[in-house]
Amino acid sequence: MSPTKQRIIEAAIDLYNNHGVSAVTMRDIAARISISSGNLAYHFKNQDFIIAEVFKQMENERDQILSGVQEIPSFENINRQLIPILQIARRYAFLYLDSVYIFRAYPSIAQLQRAYFEQSIAYVKAVIDISVGAGTFQPEPRPGAYQRLAHSAWMIINFWLEQGILRGTTNEPDQNIQQHIWDLVIPHLTEKGQHQLSKLYKNENATT
Repeated sequence: MSPTKQRIIEAAIDLYNNHGVSAVTMRDIAARISISSGNLAYHFKNQDFIIAEVFKQMENERDQILSGVQEIPSFENINRQLIPILQIARRYAFLYLDSVYIFRAYPSIAQLQRAYFEQSIAYVKAVIDISVGAGTFQPEPRPGAYQRLAHSAWMIINFWLEQGILRGTTNEPDQNIQQHIWDLVIPHLTEKGQHQLSKLYKNENATT
């Protein structure tokens, strides 16, 4: 990506995060980095293309963080990824906070988001399946139970920012999201899984 394109992307992210997608125009983005509207349109025809590029950038950053976890789904690796994932959500907050507006106003972006959401749920489910095979998760108690568990875990991660704003708890420690996820899965752990989680807690307490 050219330096000008990257400047446009960074300016758009900042404006969208602070004002919301619906309140930002192409002229606003051009003015932020002191280029003409024509120059902006040369790089990005309209905001659909800008948002799509931001979305692709977010996916790339997320995939870099998650690489290897599915192959080695240790509790330590999974726990380590949760806060960086939350930090990505904060960096691209508008994609979460304005998701309904984006769905309605930008159908092409909505398709990308839907695919991303389904991929995220499938990712969590795959980690659960591997954990069952590793003996840290109990066998599925009912058909579809772990698909629903993956869905619930995704909802916690995906809507963490929104619930914090709605409840006025945006200053709570990032580590709280880790505890919410573990509270969700603890009832499904085997004795081996509980031992690994207990060991993880001890190691974390020893380093704090």
